Amino acid sequence: MAANTSINSDEIKPPRNVKKTATEIKRYLEARPNAAETVDGVAKWWLARQRYDDSRALVQAALEYLVAQGELKKRKSGGKEIYCRAARMR
Repeated sequence: MAANTSINSDEIKPPRNVKKTATEIKRYLEARPNAAETVDGVAKWWLARQRYDDSRALVQAALEYLVAQGELKKRKSGGKEIYCRAARMR
């Protein structure tokens, strides 16, 4: 009789970095449910893209905060938003 070798996922305690990466992969797939890729592709394309998206959202929030604080000003140029210092250094 073979021993039961199945693993209960509730019992798995992955390292923090594994759990963080798994969360990034899940978020990528939530946005792109039909995606499929190799391990190398996931590392090169999915995670890089997800980290870019996360980073961009964080940068956007920080820029808007600095505008609200009067540290930066925002203007339009060529249909894009451009951020610069609110006052020039003397």
